[in-house]
Amino acid sequence: MKKIVTVVSALVLGITAMAQTDQGGWMFGAGSNFGFTSGKADSDQEDSESNLSLDVRAGYFVIDHLAVGLDLGYGSTSQGDISSSTMGVGPYLRYFFMENKLFGEAGFQYQSASFDGENLGSGSAIGLGVGYAAWLNDNVTIEPMLSYAMTSFKPEGADESVSGSQFGVMINFGIYLGN
Repeated sequence: MKKIVTVVSALVLGITAMAQTDQGGWMFGAGSNFGFTSGKADSDQEDSESNLSLDVRAGYFVIDHLAVGLDLGYGSTSQGDISSSTMGVGPYLRYFFMENKLFGEAGFQYQSASFDGENLGSGSAIGLGVGYAAWLNDNVTIEPMLSYAMTSFKPEGADESVSGSQFGVMINFGIYLGN
């Protein structure tokens, strides 16, 4: 009897979770990214850094399992003697696989940066990620994700640009509302 209850419960929970990623549904989330970065300026000076970022996002399921949304982000970084903060905004896509447990994600952000609290610059970031949605109930998830991003910034008035790549581990919390 326990086996039957377990199997039926798993099926019901799986079907309920699947309905949350159907066309017409919404997803909202917030997360934090802890990353380690290696960067190189045009002057061939190479530095390593660690950073912390916070993201808030909203998405709409345009077809079953595919969400298109807007991502707002803030990041703070220290690299050698330079500290910076960034604000970014941009679109993202997320697609769910395997009964809405695994997902892939891609996004782009236009970013504005403050270097050492003074010189403003701008740039962009392109990111990819793979994650797992652990459904806590019908609408709430915890989503660990491995991410990779490529960034490029040019401080105002500077002759050199700064580019880099980042591997990170992101932890998101999601709220899914069906149609």
